[in-house]
Amino acid sequence: MKILAKNGDTLEILANPEEEILERGDYLTIEDGGKTLLAQVIDIEYADVPGVLEDALRELSSEDFVDSSSIDPYSLGSVIANIRDARLVIAKVRGVVMNGELRNDVLWLPSRFRSKISKTPPSLIMELSKSIGRRNILIGECMGGWISITAEALDGALTIITGKKEMGKSHLAKMLVVNLVEYGAKVMVLDINGEYVGLSRKIDGGESEISRKLFILTPGENFRVSLSETGLRTMLDILKYVYETPTASLREFSRAWYIVEKLNGKISLRGLVEAISKIQMNESIRDALLSRLQSIESLEFFNDSGDFSLQEFLSKLSYGAALIIDLSKTSPQGRRVVVEYLLSKLSSMLKDESIPPLFLVAEEAHLYLRETYWDDLVTRMRHIGVFPIFVTNQPDMIPDSVYRQADNIFIFNFTNDSDLDYLAKASRVDAETVKKIVKNLPPRRCLVIGKVVNDLPIVVKTRSLPLVTMGETKLYFNVEKTYLSLRD
Repeated sequence: MKILAKNGDTLEILANPEEEILERGDYLTIEDGGKTLLAQVIDIEYADVPGVLEDALRELSSEDFVDSSSIDPYSLGSVIANIRDARLVIAKVRGVVMNGELRNDVLWLPSRFRSKISKTPPSLIMELSKSIGRRNILIGECMGGWISITAEALDGALTIITGKKEMGKSHLAKMLVVNLVEYGAKVMVLDINGEYVGLSRKIDGGESEISRKLFILTPGENFRVSLSETGLRTMLDILKYVYETPTASLREFSRAWYIVEKLNGKISLRGLVEAISKIQMNESIRDALLSRLQSIESLEFFNDSGDFSLQEFLSKLSYGAALIIDLSKTSPQGRRVVVEYLLSKLSSMLKDESIPPLFLVAEEAHLYLRETYWDDLVTRMRHIGVFPIFVTNQPDMIPDSVYRQADNIFIFNFTNDSDLDYLAKASRVDAETVKKIVKNLPPRRCLVIGKVVNDLPIVVKTRSLPLVTMGETKLYFNVEKTYLSLRD
């Protein structure tokens, strides 16, 4: 291989047809005079050889008349064929390797003719992409070698996992959850599809290493809270962000809250309904508040006699634990109410330092992610101690403010141009790399960008887990086959 040209951060490298097979995302090292340039392959094209079109047309038109026994005493035919079939490797310059460190601020170009170009060994990629920390998480393979990230690179960071369905997003998220718990972190998972409960079992049927560290709360069943435990502030957040209640109505709700609390000594949903029905206020505001309270009551999440305390529950969790909020049986409206309750309570408890920092995994984040009530959490997450991991297959549904603050992004396959355009603008790497690599990724492979790989974008094939990860697509014909075998 030889360097042909450089335009901006894009290298064009000439290669013979017989050269080693390359994949999108592979790295090349270009060595010259003791220095090394690192470049990432994003595409391969045919070299634009002068006259090749004319030669191809001439051969096409005379194919039927070519004598198979043509004389070529100097074997020039094979040389000419190689020239015509020459490849053009398109690669992005990632930096200069100096003293084992990747430098982006050094301006240096190797010789076009003396430099030696070869496929980068996995050990060098592992060394250059390793982030600060000692708690390694083995996530998969890269260029024939194993790649690890560190739990410290996820700590204090905002992470996004995105891609089409059935590409492996949830599998990667579960891998991160398992490893974080094993390293002693507390993780809360908003589980839309009820997939994470399987992490307590191995594929062979035995208990997993984290089975005793897995706790499941289902809203309306073993997760019901009283208004006293919820508090006025959280209820106002729910009314404002979930039910879009106007400010005037929120003032009247607060007034009714204080009246009930003063008269009864405690707050109840039934007491609030009765108070709002009796005290003097605008009829339209009264009707609006009553309809919202009836909707809240129908969710069966708030229970006047409930004694569940989220703060007490989180405080008692042992060193290293995963709290799974199973939202698979909850209605879309109820899901938003539960999520808002959790966010509001977490924010208050972390500010008061009544609970330690934790990771928050938001599965199918596009279903309940709203700029209004996530904005405060994302903006000040480092200060209050909650570190989100968003998982979604609709990247354009996540607000721009979230992407701008993302520290790590795992991008699986996308073929839709609008999704690719959105990701190209939002990610921490050039748009051409995202569009060229992501569009052609097979399942279980992702482009990793950010702190976890020391800002060196790499393509990783995620490894398997020996656990029941669930989340597989349920197929009709598999069910039919099972049904027929049982019937027979």
